[in-house]
Amino acid sequence: MKNIKIKDFVMKYIMYIVLVFMVITLTVANDKFLTLNNVMTILKQISIQSIVAIGMTMIIISGNIDLSVGSIVAFCSVIGAMLMASGVPVWIAIILVVLIGAVIGFISGGVTAKLKLHSFLVTLALMQAFRGLAQTITGGYPKAGLPDAFGGIAAKSVAGVPFLVLYMIVFYAVFVYIMKYTAFGRSIYAIGSNEESARLSGINVERVKTMVFVISSALCGVAAILLTSKVRSGDPTCANGWEMDAIAGAIIGGTNMAGGEGKLGGTVIGLLFVGILANGMVLLGVNAYMQSVIKGLVIFLAVIINSIQKRAHN
Repeated sequence: MKNIKIKDFVMKYIMYIVLVFMVITLTVANDKFLTLNNVMTILKQISIQSIVAIGMTMIIISGNIDLSVGSIVAFCSVIGAMLMASGVPVWIAIILVVLIGAVIGFISGGVTAKLKLHSFLVTLALMQAFRGLAQTITGGYPKAGLPDAFGGIAAKSVAGVPFLVLYMIVFYAVFVYIMKYTAFGRSIYAIGSNEESARLSGINVERVKTMVFVISSALCGVAAILLTSKVRSGDPTCANGWEMDAIAGAIIGGTNMAGGEGKLGGTVIGLLFVGILANGMVLLGVNAYMQSVIKGLVIFLAVIINSIQKRAHN
């Protein structure tokens, strides 16, 4: 009986155990790893992607997927940069970018929900379309000439903590509350668990599904603003592959790809896992190509573990 309990515990928290083991290993291997400066570097590196991962986690919990988040970030980044470079006040440009993101989400979510299409196909098409559109309107080159004050949104810090990290904490606090304590959050879990049962219980499935995509894409708009502020330009090639990082963070953090299960807190841990892995490989001088191989294998194993955990739970 005791062995069974230990086995269940290990299976439930295996990714967290691996994370602790990885931290210990990297600390021993490189004395620069567990320094305050490097820890803040890791948190800054995952902060903007973490905001995108909030929406991705909500979408996956609802039983869907969104492959277009990286392209939406790039498109919104370009639009925001072009607005500010043309003289539009910073805060008006920020609001417009977030609204544009929300409209894109309304389109993808509305089409998915109303026409009952698979979100994979819908967002795959939009991924290509918005990445191409971002490159078309810029000629494939970054758009610079942004106001100096705009850079402070991402560059500043307070008491040694970067604003980017604080933004991440605030957004997660808000959405953890929404997912855990509101009827809307509970509806997302219900739809992901059993859409037909959710509909019979009075939940407006189409509206909730659409709103989840709207929120996710609006968060992509927020991420675009922060990323544009960080690099001081709107780059049509930015955020490439972010959809995979967001999905990886959600899966490693315990979100069930079949829907109905997952926690935003777990997604943060999942992204921290990916961030620490990437940072550690850089410190250890791992070849850039090999870094991609290792990262892909980790995601592959996480998917397998996620499936095993789901079967064990059932």
